[in-house]
Amino acid sequence: MRKLEESSTPSPGSRRWLQPVDGQGSGSDPEFFASRPDLVLVARRAAHVLPGLSLRYLDITGNTVRRVSLDVPDAGRGVVRLDVHDTEAPFGLTIRELEVATCVAGGLGNQEIATVLSCSRRTVATHLEHVFAKLGVRTRASVATLIAAEDAYVSPLPTSALVLPPALLGVLDDEEPAPRPATSRPPARRPAILASVYPVGPLADTQVLAMRRGARLAVGEISARGGVSGRELEHVTVSVAPDELLSTVRDLMERGVDGIVFGNFPLPVTLPALAAANASGTPVLHSMTGQALSERVRADPAGLGAVFQVCSTESAYVPGLLRTVGDLEDRGAFRSRRRRLAVLQRESTFDPGVVERVQRQADYAGWELVFLESVADAALDFSDIVSRLELADPDLVSLSIFPEPTLRAFLEAAAGLRESATFHAAWSPAAPEFSRRLGGLSEGLLWSTVIGNVDSPLCTAFEQRFRAAFRADPGPAAAAVHYDMVNVLAQAWSRASRPWDFVAVREQLRTSASFGVTGAHKFVGRGQRGLSYPDETGDPASGHPHLIYRITGGSHQRLAPPLAG
Repeated sequence: MRKLEESSTPSPGSRRWLQPVDGQGSGSDPEFFASRPDLVLVARRAAHVLPGLSLRYLDITGNTVRRVSLDVPDAGRGVVRLDVHDTEAPFGLTIRELEVATCVAGGLGNQEIATVLSCSRRTVATHLEHVFAKLGVRTRASVATLIAAEDAYVSPLPTSALVLPPALLGVLDDEEPAPRPATSRPPARRPAILASVYPVGPLADTQVLAMRRGARLAVGEISARGGVSGRELEHVTVSVAPDELLSTVRDLMERGVDGIVFGNFPLPVTLPALAAANASGTPVLHSMTGQALSERVRADPAGLGAVFQVCSTESAYVPGLLRTVGDLEDRGAFRSRRRRLAVLQRESTFDPGVVERVQRQADYAGWELVFLESVADAALDFSDIVSRLELADPDLVSLSIFPEPTLRAFLEAAAGLRESATFHAAWSPAAPEFSRRLGGLSEGLLWSTVIGNVDSPLCTAFEQRFRAAFRADPGPAAAAVHYDMVNVLAQAWSRASRPWDFVAVREQLRTSASFGVTGAHKFVGRGQRGLSYPDETGDPASGHPHLIYRITGGSHQRLAPPLAG
């Protein structure tokens, strides 16, 4: 056993535990550490996660605030030092407010925080108002910044779904992906700073959680490999309401982030936020599919040239659906009466060219477009639309991307139409456990996504690692998309050498190709976006396959492209 370091005389309320990597440890307060074996376990775990590093956080067990400091001088000395001392909560926060602030810093929205803390959403909002006031800030991103600066994350972690610094998760969360190997040396250079921004809304427990976990897995794996070209990867995640998006992005710019990964936000709030990021040159990657967004990027390269869309647009959904239905007809697996098509387009992406474009797509495939209307994104009353759909008498009804509650409301209202028409939805059914939540309403539904998991060894390995890390299914799209976006940005950083050299990073994104869980990543489409295969490119190595599924017996049966073998 190696000789333990001598500890200094502890101050009142202080305890110290010294733990050799290969032996038994000892502490200055044996009774305390005997009652807190969880802290001793943290010290032992730190030996594998923190060689040459130090870490601090707040322990709130028993409603007492204690500052916990972990120090692993280096891998060679084989000693972990754990210091625990009573302290006052920073900023005058209560213990509950510390928990709320940790959840905010970890990327949770108010409803998610209410769920993990077993309280009402209103109670969370009240706590958050107090947190804002005591910290003197107005946005969730600022809360995340100050909590990180003060090492004020709390343990026990309120939930394993938090996105926090990899080293912290490595010692506190046993569900985190594999920690950094003990042999890797910490980079001495400035870290690369990644921000992930996700919406608070009805999909927060499904799509957004999958996205956040996909990004978290990617960050954990990059950190385990030694970071970005030897640089530590710092990850900041925030979940915000749409009206907070612009101020949040501005806060992130002030913090000096090197890149942003976006969740899906409505176009009216997205454009100002993207323009704010672009003003600093910071690259932004997203998977939003509104055609108007990529067209704006194409039309305004000076104001939006830092924005990159990893997938195609919604314009691919109808031709992809009609192509697949045609293939099914040729094989005798689908039969239409008169080839009559109805399309419901969400209001936020209803651009002036939609009618002409869909009409042209229907004509090309030999279908008659008998109904096309704009629908409010969060609509719940479909009685009038269903009545007019019944008069139009379509064989095929295609819906663009709607939130799950809106899709559910339509399927319930239009149940009678399903005797004569086949329904198709975009993206929303990609949420993990969608068919379980919707039950019989999902049966027989066709759905598609222009970016998602493909059948490859890379995808299979990703799904296995995701299940091992989070004990949950990744679903067929959202987690993989955000896993890939983090890796695509990290690769561009590595090739540019300095992540904050935004001109070089953007040039790498425009000119370099990479391959991920969801297929090939090349920003060669109009407005720096990816392409859909085979809708926009005949080369499968130049785009993402347009994936179309049918839900049968609660399972997703892939129709196009056909599974290998």
